[in-house]
Amino acid sequence: MTGTDTNLVVRFLTRDIENQAQKVKELLEKGEILYINEIVLAEMYWVLVHVYGYSRIDFIRAIDMLLETEGFRFFNNNIVRNALADYIHTTVVFSDCLIHRINMGKNLGTLTFDKKASRLEEMHLLT
Repeated sequence: MTGTDTNLVVRFLTRDIENQAQKVKELLEKGEILYINEIVLAEMYWVLVHVYGYSRIDFIRAIDMLLETEGFRFFNNNIVRNALADYIHTTVVFSDCLIHRINMGKNLGTLTFDKKASRLEEMHLLT
């Protein structure tokens, strides 16, 4: 298994630089496992939504596809799926859903000044 940077996964998803997307595909076809850590996932959200204009549903589909693609491994599939569920059912941005679920995985609540984010279970508004 090898860790991946955000740009490799973005190239694979968007195919905006075809020769780079092809290189990632070839790695996967050879059996390479690419590890996606928490920071890469958070950066992917920002890049896909703010640079590539992905909608909520486009982003959710992209992450679902990666979860199902042989060769990609997330830091914790349950945390990713729970963060996606929060993102689907609320107006909270994905990065806050991810922070929240990572902390919950460590049996921690989360403090925030963000009123939207504070609507998540165990996410507390600091006033």
